[in-house]
Amino acid sequence: MFFRLRRRLNYWQFDRIIAGIHSTPSLAITDSDLRILSMVAGRDLGMYLMAAKVLYRRIGHGRFVAIIDRDLAERHRDTLRRHLGGGVEFVILEDIPVGRCQRGGTWERLLSCIDWSEKHYVIQMDSDTLALQDVPEVTDCIAANRAFTIASGIPLQTLAESAAWMDEKKITDEHITNATQRAFARHPQAATLNYVRGSSGFAGFAHGGVTRALAEDFHVEMEKILGAKRWREWGTEQVASNFVVANSPDPVVLPWPAYGTVPPGADMSKVKLGHFIGSSRFVNQRLAHAGARLIEDLLATPG
Repeated sequence: MFFRLRRRLNYWQFDRIIAGIHSTPSLAITDSDLRILSMVAGRDLGMYLMAAKVLYRRIGHGRFVAIIDRDLAERHRDTLRRHLGGGVEFVILEDIPVGRCQRGGTWERLLSCIDWSEKHYVIQMDSDTLALQDVPEVTDCIAANRAFTIASGIPLQTLAESAAWMDEKKITDEHITNATQRAFARHPQAATLNYVRGSSGFAGFAHGGVTRALAEDFHVEMEKILGAKRWREWGTEQVASNFVVANSPDPVVLPWPAYGTVPPGADMSKVKLGHFIGSSRFVNQRLAHAGARLIEDLLATPG
């Protein structure tokens, strides 16, 4: 009960601080091969619009793909169409085919990113990300058609190296993302496939970089190693996103701390694009206050 009340209060405070986003003008869409894909829920509409409109100002082109529940209210869809300048296509979550992968746990989102990347460069953007400064490293990746992810200064490794890294750092926590990384040592292609310990909250998928089979094969193999019960816990999609990016041609790990998860107490002046994860998103409402300052720019310079 207390948790639900606290959560409601946090969202109420957040939405009040960023209320100006609803007064910002529609984006002027410049079409290109870029697609910015997100899962969008009605509860997070203001947060999503803030993330999307600020990022679009930094990048300057492309169109949006919004994965929505079938029952998302039409008024919310109209709000998205209006704010995103008509440059949004809706994909119904329940209609996304998952093949040999599990349904739920945001696996539909990852598979959609791969499917859309057959014809486009795709950025997966969580609603709780915010481009606080210009993002030249991201625009460079788009221009060069290189996949990217955000990570905490940990480089690209083979599966075997990433499992050994867990032992070296003595990370014994049994969260599924950690358990999976340790289990990489048992993957039959541990020496040849790659991994980066990053985040699926903000990731780029190169046009033609990977196939859906890569993700499906990974799902099947890790389910064999860990068992269906463990592998279907929340969090495996993030591991799979990291894996897909790492096995794309010439992938980029965006520099940290300019890009990455923003912990409480972080020096925000060093962050170009931050991911404000749920466990710390509402701490001092720092995401909302940072966003409110950027919303003032959106209001002052339409287009």
